Amino acid sequence: GEIIAYTISTKQDTKFVLDTLNQIDLPKDVLLHSDQGSVYTSAEYYNLCKEKGIIRSMSRKGTPADNAPIESFHSSLKCEAFYIKDEVITSSSIVIQIVEN
Repeated sequence: GEIIAYTISTKQDTKFVLDTLNQIDLPKDVLLHSDQGSVYTSAEYYNLCKEKGIIRSMSRKGTPADNAPIESFHSSLKCEAFYIKDEVITSSSIVIQIVEN
């Protein structure tokens, strides 16, 4: 897997996810997997996926193992990059540098 788009925000809301999805042009009928968070079950997300020809796939409720690769990535990213010497990194520019490198 590879990072094909990202957006940085202080909160995960529908705008955050839609902004990220709007960064990319995917082939029609590509499968996009997510959990069942409120952002991914929103009408706005559903409509944008439909407009872009994206097939939505969601893990089963309460089953993080269905989404294991991204759960593992986020866990590693948080542990190895964002919590350095027990200090929480809050600067967006530092976060961008960590993700891009």
